[in-house]
Amino acid sequence: MKRNELAWAAQLLTGLSLFLGFWAIVQAIEGSIFMACWLIVIAAICDGLDGKIARFTRSSSEMGIELDSLVDIVSFGVAPSVLLYTISFQKFGFAGVLLAALPLLFGVIRLARFNVSATTGEKRGYLGLPIPMQAVTTATFIVFNYSIWGDLHLEILLIPMTMALSILMVSHLPYDAMPRFSLRDTKKNKVNLALIVTGFALLLINPSLMFFPLIMMYLLKGLIITVLRLGMPADEIEEVLEDEKFI
Repeated sequence: MKRNELAWAAQLLTGLSLFLGFWAIVQAIEGSIFMACWLIVIAAICDGLDGKIARFTRSSSEMGIELDSLVDIVSFGVAPSVLLYTISFQKFGFAGVLLAALPLLFGVIRLARFNVSATTGEKRGYLGLPIPMQAVTTATFIVFNYSIWGDLHLEILLIPMTMALSILMVSHLPYDAMPRFSLRDTKKNKVNLALIVTGFALLLINPSLMFFPLIMMYLLKGLIITVLRLGMPADEIEEVLEDEKFI
């Protein structure tokens, strides 16, 4: 099968991601919190795969970027905001509405900034936390709580976490697009491959418990890289990010 014959798969996954995001909203409103969380996670997986397939089939386009962003607003902006409101923030009245809206509001800003600088070529990373990762972090945190305690035991962390994730989206912290490695025999590639294999193994063993800790490792990586670069001149940091294709 030729590459261009697979181009439809990227569009199908984009549509599936949108449907899953809408379904997650419906499930959250109906009180099926666990289901809503996993639908957001699956939508994020579809979102990651559609871009990969589009680039592999060389079917990436400016329209595709815009469409992907519109889907992201629903699946990773509206869906987690509705989820947060229904599971916790509604008891705070209008203040709860404002808190729940943070992922949506900051996510829209994040996507607007991304679209201004996005290209149709391969990207190795992002400046600021991608909106799907924000949504997945929120969803897996809730799943993590319910898996251990049967309820939102660490609800007290939900407000500061929501605020932190929202700020990270509009920050300039560097984050990889996906875990990357190549088959070249270097120490870095071996470490990356080992981490990826270990992560997938842990997810297969117990996804409900392991997803959130693994996501937290991803979040902390951006912070650690930023701290390590504090001593570098500003122009040198900018050059590194440009070379790495961070957008």
